[in-house]
Amino acid sequence: MFSKNGIPLYVQLKNKLAKDIKENYSHGDLIPTEMQIEKEYEVSRITVRKAIELLERENILEKKQGSGTFVKEQKILYDANSIGSLTQRLSKENHKLSTKSIEFIIIEEEHYVKDLLQCDTLLCIKRFRELNNVPFALMINYLDITKVPNLEEKFNIESLYTFLKDEYSIEFYNAEETVEAKDASKEEAKKLGIKENSSLLSLHRLSFDKNNKPVEYSDIVIKADMYKHKIILSNDKISNI
Repeated sequence: MFSKNGIPLYVQLKNKLAKDIKENYSHGDLIPTEMQIEKEYEVSRITVRKAIELLERENILEKKQGSGTFVKEQKILYDANSIGSLTQRLSKENHKLSTKSIEFIIIEEEHYVKDLLQCDTLLCIKRFRELNNVPFALMINYLDITKVPNLEEKFNIESLYTFLKDEYSIEFYNAEETVEAKDASKEEAKKLGIKENSSLLSLHRLSFDKNNKPVEYSDIVIKADMYKHKIILSNDKISNI
C-alpha cells in the first residue's frame, strides 16, 4: 500500500487521504475516525495524526471538538494574470458556475461608468451566480448599448465574454482590475445566504479591446470564504516606491 521511497509514511498517508477526499467527499462531510483510518491503512495512530495535521494545515480538513474531523470548504483560486471571465476560468477547473437570476437595465441618466466607457447609454447586466450549486457572487457588467444591440434577447449562455466575442466580435485584450475587501450589505447578505457584514471580496474591472479602447466595466462581489486571488509579480519594472 505504501512505498519505501524515502518519503515519510505520514506524508504518503496524507496524499492518499487527500486523493480519497477529493474523489469521494464533499464540503462538510465527516471523515472516518483516527481508529478507522489506522485499521484501514494498517499504520500507527501517530502516523494518522501527523497526516491529518498536514491536511488541516493545507485547509483540507478541520477538527470540531466533540464532533469529529470534517472536509473543509475549498476556496476557488482565480489566476488574475490573464484576461478571462470567471465562467471561463472556473469551467477549466471543472467547477460549474451557473446563473440563478439575471436582470437587464438601460441607463440613460448620469452614471460614472459612462465616462469610463465614453458612451451615452449603458446596458447594465445584473446576475446572481452559484458555484457548484452554492451561492457565490453578485455580478454587474456595463456595456455601451450601441455596441451590443438586442443583447438582452440573444444572451443565452453562461459566459458573457464568450458570448460577446461570438455574437458581437468584442474581444478583451487587457484590463485594469482593483480588488478590495468589504462588508456585505443587508441586500447582498440576503442574496448570498450569509450574515450581514460578512466578508466579501469586491472586484472592479475595466476591460479594453485590441485598440486599447474601453469596452466593458464590471463590479463583482464574491463570498470571501470561497475565493482567493492569485497575482504573479516580477521585477521587470523596478520602482522606488
